[in-house]
Amino acid sequence: MLLERSVGLKDHGRPVLTRAFEQTSNDFNEASSFNRRALFVGGCPKSGTTLLLALLDAHPELVTLPAETHYLEELPRLSKLPGFQAKLRQLLTHLDPHLAHGEKLETIHDNSSVDPRCQLALDFERFKALAMEFANRRGMNDSLLLSETVRAYTSIAGGDWRGCARWVEKTPSNVARADDLFRLFPEAKLIQIVRDPRAVFASRRRRLVNRYGSHTKAHRLVREWNESSRQITRLRERTGNYLLVHYEDLVRNSRRVMKKISRFTGISFLPLLLEPTFGGKPWAGNSTFGGAFRGIESQPLDRWKTELTEDEIWWIELHCREGMEIAGYEPMTDAKFSVPRWARRLPGESWRGYLRARKSSLCQMAGLLEDCRYDVEPQTVPRREPAYCTPTRENP
Repeated sequence: MLLERSVGLKDHGRPVLTRAFEQTSNDFNEASSFNRRALFVGGCPKSGTTLLLALLDAHPELVTLPAETHYLEELPRLSKLPGFQAKLRQLLTHLDPHLAHGEKLETIHDNSSVDPRCQLALDFERFKALAMEFANRRGMNDSLLLSETVRAYTSIAGGDWRGCARWVEKTPSNVARADDLFRLFPEAKLIQIVRDPRAVFASRRRRLVNRYGSHTKAHRLVREWNESSRQITRLRERTGNYLLVHYEDLVRNSRRVMKKISRFTGISFLPLLLEPTFGGKPWAGNSTFGGAFRGIESQPLDRWKTELTEDEIWWIELHCREGMEIAGYEPMTDAKFSVPRWARRLPGESWRGYLRARKSSLCQMAGLLEDCRYDVEPQTVPRREPAYCTPTRENP
């Protein structure tokens, strides 16, 4: 058994962590047990993944991270780093509230730009020190590195990592990296949020135009939606480990959907699952269109119908029609290729973005973009032994 030990770290002459938290055990059996309780949330950006995390946030049987780790998508790069300490340092950059973060929430509480990581009264240096201690343990591997980081975070935040039913990590790319997810966490559960690609396009386009005055991602936005939605057919075969949730259902029929999620995750259905929070504090939404709101707001669902032009709707449906059929979204146009429409610059599209988008569009139609191909599904990963080590008793 690994022994609990004191930690003598200093920060400007003051003790940062005098010793490991009493409720945090160094027992490898407990670390492995916690590792097996993973619940991942993913989907295309702006599909409602943050809303679902906020609904799960306050449940007493769950522990959640307030920010995305991007761990699975960064695995190829992390594998080149020398040791788990180096991997952990990179992982922590996504959790450090003092560092710039790519996908901040636009509106929280008072409609200001606030990162959800800053909402928690957490001593980040203590969390970092404990996570580093965990990463030094014998038997560490790529699977345990993430779950032990979550366990360290929960310990410092005062959460119940021993009694929780699941720990939750939300990164949109988790769905596209499902092969690595189930290879590292064979007993994990994955919830995929899918949203109408026209609504996703409108939301992200508005954000880009508001920030830069124009956008360069007319094809990148539909490509990211396809990369996520093309996983649906294959992942549905993972009965018991995968659940598909439509954003529109989550908003319109919140109680029914959250009861379904409760059964899927093995937690009790409580009324607080209908009240989004971050760190236990009410969350006022993540709207690109401005204006804070309370609770679950259905107003943004059809906003794309007035935000997008007919040419933009046609562009989206042309490139996403196969995924829309799988996900159950009806097209408004014929979604057929038209040279005049295809060659026309979209509203807000820069000339540089125009050239990039048309090049990518041609590549998609030629079948050169695997992210957008529905006829060639990603290879299904066979069931394997867990990537984490079988719990054993070790000498100090």
